[in-house]
Amino acid sequence: MQFVDGSHLSGPYEGTLLAVVALHADNHLLNVAYAMVEGENNDDWLWFCTVLQEYLGGLKPVIMSNKHKSLVYVVRRVFGVENHCYCVIHVRENFVAYAGKLGIRRNASKDLMKEIFNRVAYATTEAQYGQALQELRQYKRELAWWVEDNEHERWA
Repeated sequence: MQFVDGSHLSGPYEGTLLAVVALHADNHLLNVAYAMVEGENNDDWLWFCTVLQEYLGGLKPVIMSNKHKSLVYVVRRVFGVENHCYCVIHVRENFVAYAGKLGIRRNASKDLMKEIFNRVAYATTEAQYGQALQELRQYKRELAWWVEDNEHERWA
């Protein structure tokens, strides 16, 4: 599994630092590649991922990302949709932001919502997943729709 992300730079060096790290056999992070580019856009990510693919000699790693639109597009194109997964922490942050748009702003409500979301995300059986999704529907139907829409969008 390889993790990719971009970090916006400020100060004397402007642009974006793109990086990919991997876990090695001892479960430690290993820097694989990095580059300074103009920004997180389709062209820069395409160049970076194409060079990464060449470096890997045709291996098709699973890429974990924060679901940035350019990364979703580029990883599909370079490595294939089946080789892309999303960081649950970033997805949960997007979920909380969406919940805020629905008026869920109190900390107690956010904590409950995160707990239910985690039960959905970490369900190990179809029954557990269905039960957690039903709890989310009972709490706020629109949040369950958000989960279901985002679950299926990557296969579209």
